Amino acid sequence: MLALGIGVSAQTNIANYAFSKSTGNTYTPITGGTKLFPTGTNTTYDNEVSSAITLSSPFTFGGVAMTTCYVSANGYITFGAAPTGTNYTPMSTLGSTTGAIAAFGQDGGFSSADTTQPPGNHEVRYEDLGTEFVVQWQDHANYHNRATENLNFQIRLVYATGQINIIYGSCTDPGTVSTSGTSPQVGIRGNSTTYATNVSSLMNGNIPAGTTCDWSKVVTGSANSSSLLFSGTTNVNVKIPAGLKYSWTPGTQLPVRTFAATTAVTNSGATLSWTAPTGATTYNVQYRIIGNCDWTNFSGNPVSATTASLAGLDQNTTYQVQVQALNGTAQSMYSHIPNLAGSGSGYVAAGTFTTVANCASTVTGLASSALTPNTATISWTASTAPPANGYEYYYNTSSTTPANNVTPSGSTAAGVITANLSGLAPSTQYYYWVRANCNGTDKGVWSSSANFTTLGLCPTVTAPAASATGQSITPTITWTAINGVTGYKLRVGTTSGGTDVINDLDLGNVATYTFPSALNYFTTYYYSVTGYTATTAAPATPCTIRSFTTIASCIEPTALTVATASVTPSGATASWTAPSTAPATGYEVYYSTLNTAPTSSTVLNSTNSTTSTTTSAPISGLLPSTIYYVWVRSSCVGTDRSVWTGSTSFVTLCQPPVVLSATGATVCPGTTATLSATTGTGATINWYDSSTGSTVLATGNSYTTPALATTTNYWVSAATGTNGSVGFANAVSTSNYTLEAGLFFNALVGFTLEGVYVYPTGTGAGTVTIALQDGSVSPATTIQSITVNLTGSATPVKTFVPLNFIVAPGSSYKLMMMTKTGSVTGLIRESGSSWGSYPLTLPGVVSITNGNCCSGNTTSTSYYYFYDWKVRTGCESARQMVTATVSSSGCLGTSETSGKEEVKVYPNPFKDVLNISDVKNVKSVSVMDIAGRLVKTFENPNSTLHLGELNSGMYLVVLNMKDGSKQTIKAIKK
Repeated sequence: MLALGIGVSAQTNIANYAFSKSTGNTYTPITGGTKLFPTGTNTTYDNEVSSAITLSSPFTFGGVAMTTCYVSANGYITFGAAPTGTNYTPMSTLGSTTGAIAAFGQDGGFSSADTTQPPGNHEVRYEDLGTEFVVQWQDHANYHNRATENLNFQIRLVYATGQINIIYGSCTDPGTVSTSGTSPQVGIRGNSTTYATNVSSLMNGNIPAGTTCDWSKVVTGSANSSSLLFSGTTNVNVKIPAGLKYSWTPGTQLPVRTFAATTAVTNSGATLSWTAPTGATTYNVQYRIIGNCDWTNFSGNPVSATTASLAGLDQNTTYQVQVQALNGTAQSMYSHIPNLAGSGSGYVAAGTFTTVANCASTVTGLASSALTPNTATISWTASTAPPANGYEYYYNTSSTTPANNVTPSGSTAAGVITANLSGLAPSTQYYYWVRANCNGTDKGVWSSSANFTTLGLCPTVTAPAASATGQSITPTITWTAINGVTGYKLRVGTTSGGTDVINDLDLGNVATYTFPSALNYFTTYYYSVTGYTATTAAPATPCTIRSFTTIASCIEPTALTVATASVTPSGATASWTAPSTAPATGYEVYYSTLNTAPTSSTVLNSTNSTTSTTTSAPISGLLPSTIYYVWVRSSCVGTDRSVWTGSTSFVTLCQPPVVLSATGATVCPGTTATLSATTGTGATINWYDSSTGSTVLATGNSYTTPALATTTNYWVSAATGTNGSVGFANAVSTSNYTLEAGLFFNALVGFTLEGVYVYPTGTGAGTVTIALQDGSVSPATTIQSITVNLTGSATPVKTFVPLNFIVAPGSSYKLMMMTKTGSVTGLIRESGSSWGSYPLTLPGVVSITNGNCCSGNTTSTSYYYFYDWKVRTGCESARQMVTATVSSSGCLGTSETSGKEEVKVYPNPFKDVLNISDVKNVKSVSVMDIAGRLVKTFENPNSTLHLGELNSGMYLVVLNMKDGSKQTIKAIKK
C-alpha cells in the first residue's frame, strides 16, 4: 500500500467526514504511472506492501497534510507507516499506521503455486495525475476465491479538496465455490480504531435473507470491524454495480454514535432517542421496513431534540432507523442502525423495533398429523381470545420466518384450528406458521415455527432380509404400506439397478408380491419397490436396491476332512457329510498345492480332481512331502453344481525306503546277540530300543546287543537323509505358561518333525493338543495336529512327545500348544530374552525364528514350550520289531553251529494268491503297505495266502518265525 507521511498532528475525528454514494459513474482505468505488483518478473502477488510513495502535493487527511502513503496488495492504503503484509482488517487493526482508506480490505492476491492462473491482467498500480492521486487494483481477487472472483476498483485522492473517492469498475463475485473471504472491510480510519470518532466504516449483509439490496444501498457500520458482503453463495443479489462511487468529504460534524432504547412502540408508531454528538443542533431521521433498500424521511425533519416520535407506521411490522446530525450546513454521515435496546446493531432480522400487532391474539401448540407423501394436516391451540375471522397459515421449505406482509398459504374460518395441506413434495421438510386474523385487515404475529417431513415413496421392505440367501425360487416380497400411496411399482434384475426380470411392474395398492414363475436356482436378484400417488409418479431413480439369492438346487456338502490315517506318500482319502438332499450324480473333489479356492468356472481334470458317489473319495497321484488343499461340491442334474465347501489340508507322507528283511537271534543267557536286517540301495538301517522316540543305538545291517539275561525286543527301520536336533535343548526356567502360544519357524527343506520335548506342569494326568500351523495368513490355519497324554507335576519332567509332522519347504510355520485338559495346567517356557536369542538353526534344514503368543501372529522374544526338536530329513520307514531270544535250552559246553535256509514266496508279482515255500517254521505272517502300515495278518498260516482284496501295489510280507526271527519279502500285487 502507499504510505503517506504525516506532520506533527495526528489524523483525528475521521468520523466527521461527510459521506455520499452514487451510481452510474464512469470508471476510467489508469494505464500509466507505476506498476507496484507483481514486482520484477513475477506474475503473481500476495501479502505485498509498497515502500513509501511521495505525493506530488500534500493531501490533507484528518486535518494533517500527508506527503507519502503506502499501498497494500490487500485492497487499501495507509498513512504514517506501512502495514504488515498479513493485515487483512485495516479498519479494526491499527499497527503503526496513522490512517487507512480501504476499498476492499481483506486477504487479496494470487498464488504462484497454481498451475493455471485465472484470466486477466492481475496488477496493482498508481498514477499521480496532478489533481488526483489514483491507486488501482486491476483483475484483483480475494486470495481464497482467486479462481473465480474478479475485482476492479480505485482509490482516488483529490488534492484540492481532500475528498476521498472509491470507485468500482466491473466486479464478479466468487460464485458458489467458496464461503471464505466474502466479508471485506470498506471505509476510512484515522490514527486510532476508536469507532465513536475515528472510524467511518460501511456495512451490509444478507438481511433479511435473500435481500436484493446491493452495495449501492450500504449503511454506516456499527463498529470498527463492520464489513460488506460479496458472495455468490450467501446471496448472489448483493452485487457491486459498475460505476458505484463512495465519497468522503472533510467535515466538521461527528455522527450520532449512541442510542437509547426505543420506547412507546405501538401498532403505528415508536419513539427514538439518541445522544447528541458534539456540535449537533438538529437531526434528520429516516426509517424503512426491513427488507426495503431505500429510506423514508421522517415528516418532522429536521428534529431539534434528541428524540423523535414516528407515526403512521404499519402494524406488526419490523423497522430500521438511522439518524443524521446537522450543524447549520454541516452534515454528518448517517448513524448506524440501532437495535431496540439502542446498545447494538439493528442490521439484523429483528431490526430496530417491530410495531405492535392490531390483532393481539397469539397462536401456540402447533402440531402435524396424517402425513402422506403429498398431504399433511396441521393443527394448533385456539387463542385465548379467538379471532373473529379465524386463522391464516403459511408453509415453506425455508425456515425463515415469513414477513408480516407475505401472502399466506391459506386460511381457516373462525373457530377452525386445523388445516389440510396438499400439493406437497414427498420426503420434504416443511416449516409452517399460524397467525390470528382478527378482522380481515388486522393480523396477529406469526407463531413460532413447527415442521414436519412428508412421507417418502420408498416403503420399508420387511422380507426378504437385505442380502438374504437361500431364498425360494418363488419368493414373496413384503413391505410396510405408506399412508396415502396409490400403488407400487417393482423392478427386478440380475444386476444392481437392472430391469431384465421385471421393469416397473404396477402392483397396485398392495403390500406383498409373490413371483408367479420360478426364478433361477442359486442366482442373486436385485429389486426395488417404489410407491406412487395420484399426483406424484414413481421417481425415475428407484428406491433402495436390495438383493436376495435363491436357494441352490444343488446343496453343498459339509464337514470336509482328510483323516490323518489315510494319508500316504502319494494319496489320501477325503470324507464329508452329505447335504440334506443328496445330489443326483454325486460329488466332485478338487485338490491343489495352492490355497486358492476354486470357482464355478474352475476347469476340473484328472490331475486336480476326482469324483465320488459316496461321501468319501480317494485322492491319488500326489507328490510326497507336499501340502495339499481340498474342496468338495455336490454334482446335481446336468451342469447344476453347488458352491464349493472347504478347504481342508493335509501333507503327504515322505516316500520311505523298505526294510527288506529283519532277522532275530536266539542266544544263551549272559551272551550277546547279533541281529540283522537288509534294505535297498542308498538307504540306512537304524536300530532302536523302543518303538517310538529314543535315539539311534546303531546303524548298519547288523547290531550286536549287550550281554542279555532275558529275551529283549529291538526295532529296526530303513531311512534316507539324516537325523538332527534343533531348538533350546533343556529348560532353564521353572515358570509355566497356560495360553495358546508356540514358535515360528522356516523349513529350508522338507523334513519330518519326529517329536519334541516338553515340561508339563500341574497335578496329574491330562492332554495337550499341539498343532502345526501356517502363520503366513491371519488367522493362522492348522495343517496337522495331535492330542497327546501328559502328566503334569510341580517339578516338571522333560517328556518326549512324538509328532511325526511332515513339513514341506516354506516359511512362517508355527508349532503351537492349542489347548490343554485335565490336571495339566501348562508347559514350561523361557520368558523374555534371558534364555538367549533367535534364530535357532539346524543348518540347511530348519530355522526357529521367533516366539508367538497371545494375539494372532504376534512375535515374541520368549521361547515357548517345545525343546530339543527331533528332525529327520529324507524319510524313515515304520519301525519293525526284531527279537533277541534268550534261552538256556540247547546251550552246550562246546560251540554248536546250525544253518537255515530262507523261506520263499511265489509267484511274485501275484494276482490274488501268494504261496509260501516252507510254512512249518512260520508262526505268523504280517502284510504291510509301502508306508509300513499293517493291512493284513495271518496267524498259524498255511502255505497259501489269499490277498485278492488288496489294491494293486508293492507290499512287505513279514514272516514271523517260531524262533523269534523275521524275514521280510517284497511282493507286488498286480
